[in-house]
Amino acid sequence: MKVFCGYGNTGGIAYKIAEGLRKNGIRADSVVIDDHSFSYPYHKKLKFIRNKPGFINRLIKYYYFIKHTLLYDVFIFNTRSTMLARKGDLRILKSLGKKTAMVYVGCDIRDKNFYLSSPDKYTVCKNCTEDYQRKIVCVMADKINETKIIQKNVDASFSHPFDAMILNGKFNYLYLLLELEKYEPNYKINEKIKIIHAPSNHGIKGTNYIIEAIEKLKKENINFEFELLENKSHSEVLEAIRNADILIDQMVAGWYGLISVESMALGKATVCFLRNDLYNYISDIPIINLNPDNLKEGLKKLILEKEGLSEYGRAGRRYVEKYHDYSKNSLDILKITLGENL
Repeated sequence: MKVFCGYGNTGGIAYKIAEGLRKNGIRADSVVIDDHSFSYPYHKKLKFIRNKPGFINRLIKYYYFIKHTLLYDVFIFNTRSTMLARKGDLRILKSLGKKTAMVYVGCDIRDKNFYLSSPDKYTVCKNCTEDYQRKIVCVMADKINETKIIQKNVDASFSHPFDAMILNGKFNYLYLLLELEKYEPNYKINEKIKIIHAPSNHGIKGTNYIIEAIEKLKKENINFEFELLENKSHSEVLEAIRNADILIDQMVAGWYGLISVESMALGKATVCFLRNDLYNYISDIPIINLNPDNLKEGLKKLILEKEGLSEYGRAGRRYVEKYHDYSKNSLDILKITLGENL
């Protein structure tokens, strides 16, 4: 059996699934069309001809699809990304008896109308900018129409529950994946506390609230260092977190993302806004749950009581070992796709 993982690679998701399967002795490749802005690794990158008529690249797409159909037995797609127009490849793969899955990671299926009309004070969509919506092509009609086709033709789908409204309950819980052996924890606490925030986008991370809280703390003459990491590679961000004491993930989404998992794996106290109902799915989350209203005071307490930071870091490391091991989680994704019991 050989497994295809692609074509998107947000958070390195395709690569981590493939690597996790390889660790279990299963042949698998992550295949991408474009490099990710954070330079996440992959196994294979497809080549297209730039600045040529569209029909030439359409022919190339069919070539790759036929090639992959012959090479692979199982297809684990992500972020709604497939090769052919109108998700025609999913229909063909289904007719050929190939097993397929779709992994959704957030904005690719998030119902912005739901979150814009939500009575909740803070939601990711209320804080999202129009520029970012254009960048990711956040069009609800497209999301709904494509997702209907996908869900009709795949054998399994995976998502975080708070992003999955349009899936109507037909999904499996997605535990983020991490190559834990690459994350050596550092529990040492700096003499001068260092706080890191590395937003992929200011709006969806609530960076404005974080900067506001930091500026208020500075005016109180609290002794700490703050670094806003932007336009850095993934490896540069990880090195900065490794040498910091506190990582702030986001303040509006209500759940934690990959950078929180990475921060906990590195043994760092991790701050994030978590919705109360997230604890219905995982009750023992060791993340420090703060929101824009109490962020300043929460950070102040962490800085002044810094001797407790290392225990947050150790609890976080234990947590990711329990829930986010890429070797176990990738195998679970494959088993569910194949219709096997876990």
